[in-house]
Amino acid sequence: MTFGLLSFLLSVIGTWVAMHYYAYVNLAAIGLDRGFLTAALWTLALVFPLSRLFTLKWSHPALRAFYWIGAVWMGTVFLLSFWFLVSFLVRRLSRLAGLDAALDPVPWILATALAVLAMVLWGIIHALRGPKEVRFAVDRSGRYRMGKAVRIVQISDVHLGLTLGTGFLAAQVERINLLKPDLVFITGDLFDPEFPSDAEASAILAGLKTSQGTYAVSGNHEFYSGLQRFLDMMSAAGIPVLDNEARVTSGGIQIAGIHDQTANRFTALGVACDLGKALRDIRDDKPSILLAHQPKELEPAAAKRIDLIFSGHTHAGQVFPFRAVVRLAYKYLGGKYRLGSDTDLIVNTGTGFWGPPLRVGTDSQIVVVEFAY
Repeated sequence: MTFGLLSFLLSVIGTWVAMHYYAYVNLAAIGLDRGFLTAALWTLALVFPLSRLFTLKWSHPALRAFYWIGAVWMGTVFLLSFWFLVSFLVRRLSRLAGLDAALDPVPWILATALAVLAMVLWGIIHALRGPKEVRFAVDRSGRYRMGKAVRIVQISDVHLGLTLGTGFLAAQVERINLLKPDLVFITGDLFDPEFPSDAEASAILAGLKTSQGTYAVSGNHEFYSGLQRFLDMMSAAGIPVLDNEARVTSGGIQIAGIHDQTANRFTALGVACDLGKALRDIRDDKPSILLAHQPKELEPAAAKRIDLIFSGHTHAGQVFPFRAVVRLAYKYLGGKYRLGSDTDLIVNTGTGFWGPPLRVGTDSQIVVVEFAY
């Protein structure tokens, strides 16, 4: 185990323990039995990591139920610890303002806990309603003057697993087909390690109907889940995975795609992320599109005057206020952005979700782009 990986694991464990301890301190302050709290929080803290570990080897409805409980609790304890901290800071500021009469912590903690419960219930409902369609228009007809237009549909970060399964995937394929796309892009993180139904997912994806093809690239979770699994799944579905390469569609559009940057940490697999290689044969006189899972380190594509880049990865933070944390690492969180003078970047906030089955302050998306050239 490398020092970097060890440091990462220790920081994750430390944060996980700290959130539970802070939740314990606040809930104990309103009179809940400390012995009960200790037992309940230790149990909930262990449910998600253990159920996820066990489901990698065994498949059983009980494990799926425990996984659900653990995943919901992951989001809940994050929100509890954050809003308990906000409540504490507000009380401190009230004390500085001389409002001592409003400083009894019990009603503040109770109100915060009830608000978080409502937030979690809403977040579950909002997440399970499925992705909304987000539409953009990109016009390059003045640059190429070919008099053509295509409809592109992008899905990203579906995260098939134990919360979203093949039923969800089938519903999205049906929705996509109703849109009558010319091109469909899958920009990484299609599934997680615990997903048990590769063959069924391939059969569903094989049902995508396009006039110019479906293309995919890897995301970071493809490397965690098994890159070969992903390649086999896409091969069975008849979907090419772009290996730092570019292909030309029947409509004359150049489609380039790179492996996720995570590939550079899995050197034993014999793959890498190589944007220069993917863009090497791109011609300036034909429309061009790049598929890149993470919306970063894309300056060479803008310099190459790539017309359109499709990314994902960020989930736009998925659960407020995690958006602020993600913003520290990614300038582009979700939506349409301009890179340089000729390149549009579209960041899908995720067709599914990862971890907690919650969407608070963000939406799941299917992106639809009308591209004229």
